[in-house]
Amino acid sequence: MRVERLELKNFRNYEHQSIDFGEGINILYGENAQGKTNVLEALYVTATGKSQRTNNYQDMIRKGTEGFDISLLAAIRDRTSRIDIRYSREKGKYAEINGIRRNKLSDILGTMNMIFFSPETLDIVKGSPLQRRRFIDVLLCQVSKGYLYSLQQYNRLVKNKSHALKKGRNDKKYDDIIPIWNANISRQGGRIAYIRARTVRMLNDYMKIEMKRISNGKEESELIYKTYTESHHDADEAYYVENLEMKLKEGMSREKELGQCLYGPHRDDIEILLNGMNSRQYCSQGQQRSLALALVLSELKWIDEIKGDRPVLLLDDVMSELDRSRQEYLMLALKDIQTIITATDDQKLAHGEFNNACKYRVVSGTVTRIV
Repeated sequence: MRVERLELKNFRNYEHQSIDFGEGINILYGENAQGKTNVLEALYVTATGKSQRTNNYQDMIRKGTEGFDISLLAAIRDRTSRIDIRYSREKGKYAEINGIRRNKLSDILGTMNMIFFSPETLDIVKGSPLQRRRFIDVLLCQVSKGYLYSLQQYNRLVKNKSHALKKGRNDKKYDDIIPIWNANISRQGGRIAYIRARTVRMLNDYMKIEMKRISNGKEESELIYKTYTESHHDADEAYYVENLEMKLKEGMSREKELGQCLYGPHRDDIEILLNGMNSRQYCSQGQQRSLALALVLSELKWIDEIKGDRPVLLLDDVMSELDRSRQEYLMLALKDIQTIITATDDQKLAHGEFNNACKYRVVSGTVTRIV
């Protein structure tokens, strides 16, 4: 996969901008608050339908205007495809793929795969279980429409059941409804847990290799999927469905008592270990950065294996977080992957693979290609 051209109209601080990207490394540089991250945000919206910064599309409209357009031309499996995202205060948002209108923005998922790596990516390593669940869900929704459907259904079921559990304290009519919801929650939730478990195992295999290389064989990582039941290597989808069904049945009285959905993949976590110890508690900042870097590289390889096509990597002010050796390792690992990087100073990236990069200067919402 490769981004060829991005066009922005009234997006953030861009009135009208067209950017043609090179095949390899592309560096957007300039002072802070000039619009570098806005370009990466627009690219990410065309891949996922969502911003990594806000849940509100109105935040992305240029001041004094009524809406924005984002258009992406990309090479996907040897053909050029076009993705358009449009939003107006009056008509709302919609997407087009090759001129065909899509009713839901989630319909664009899987068309163009992108991975976003920023200093906030460290929160996957050191942050809350919610952040790690979001990480695995974004990854899986980009490659599997079936997973996206199950996740949407499951979240809706859990929301409705939570409402019923609270109401059920004073209204016994819900006692007959909750078991019906539990059956559907088990089916969708079991499928989610099964796919997550399988994916985490694959990522773990890649990450072990990357972490050993980054640390010159001194450190070893481990990803462990933590869910409502033991995650056996040979367990099938039925195993996760049956175990969730049993867990919900056994815990029904406790859920009613507390008025909460206590069991299911909405409470999952991915434990990240370094040398057998929990990275959230025992890792230095440098080790956490190495783990985040190894995880991102594992994502790239996993998508390539699943889809047979390399995704595009977006790096937002990451190089300032990495020392010279980690920078060079990252660039060597990305030799055949289109990468779009933001930086405040291009001179700090004037070594190794960076010397062959396409460079763009960003000043006050204007992008000018320099090299």
